[in-house]
Amino acid sequence: MTATSFPDQTAANLLPIEPASPAFTFRRGHSEDIERLAELFQSVYGQTTHPCQKPGYIRSSMGSGQQQWFVAEEDGAIVGCTCIARRPWNLAWEVCHGVIRPEARRSGAISHLVGLSLENHQPAPLELGFYITRNIASHALMKKIKPALLVGHDGGPDKVDGIREYHLTAIHPPIRDGFVHVAPWYVREPCADFIGHYLYPSLQLLPAPGNYPQTCLSGAPGGTRHGQLGYTHDAEANALMISGQAGASASEQEVLLELNALLHAWKQVEYVNLHILADKLDLLAELMKLGFAITAYLPAWHLQAGARYDCIMLVRQSFAQAPHSHGFDDEVAFFDQAYARLADGLCSLCPAHNLPTAI
Repeated sequence: MTATSFPDQTAANLLPIEPASPAFTFRRGHSEDIERLAELFQSVYGQTTHPCQKPGYIRSSMGSGQQQWFVAEEDGAIVGCTCIARRPWNLAWEVCHGVIRPEARRSGAISHLVGLSLENHQPAPLELGFYITRNIASHALMKKIKPALLVGHDGGPDKVDGIREYHLTAIHPPIRDGFVHVAPWYVREPCADFIGHYLYPSLQLLPAPGNYPQTCLSGAPGGTRHGQLGYTHDAEANALMISGQAGASASEQEVLLELNALLHAWKQVEYVNLHILADKLDLLAELMKLGFAITAYLPAWHLQAGARYDCIMLVRQSFAQAPHSHGFDDEVAFFDQAYARLADGLCSLCPAHNLPTAI
């Protein structure tokens, strides 16, 4: 096997948060800011599928009790914001909804907002921190403040001004005490060196041996149901996001049958994604036959019965043009090659398949 070269994503020397201009005032966001925050996202992003352009989405987010918003003001006008959002379904927290007006960039305001958000957030021992970034500049800024590792991309379903763009996921090394993480059985196989020799060490993960739950799919509850599967359809992006399953007793064969039926019902969409637990290799192999590809490997993403398990993100898309990468060209190419190699290796570990033929 050819030796794999891994990029150096470490942030060896964290930098102090750069001082912001004294013209800015920083504070917590509140309900009176909702309309102005939506206008901020509308003005900065233009025509986009970003949900924060809708006041109703921000109102729901603030009202959930799971998000802390912070804003920067100049002369009474909101020029930037960021948010720490807890994701209760898998006990994760996300640095998100960060935006700054163009005229306030390079002023230290966004760095100060991110730092303020992190200072006011105290993660629990079992929580996993992450963020999703659309350009290399924001990732570089985040890495200066708190270490994080890019683990893959989303395949590019979202649009800005009618053009699709990639978003990459970065995970923060977790608190070690109380963080129970179980690795899939194959992690020491040579074909999985990307996981065991790169992702785990870079995230300082020390997984314990153990069995995975029978659950096949991972995702936030809610959305529309198709049998035991949950999903969300984004009409503007023409995308289908499968968000897990109800119950945990279905076999890989049963899940595949329901997935086939759901995909057939939504055969006109240009994009589908889902997350499977990393030990479900028969299901992985059949999804690859359906045209899916691995775009991200998410260590410790799924939470069940007080332990965390790895997930694999798979995407099927039929875009006429490749999404924009906003400086992440090398990273997207690296992950596509690494995960194609990983998929081939993991599928080679599968026994003979007895799952139904794809529709």
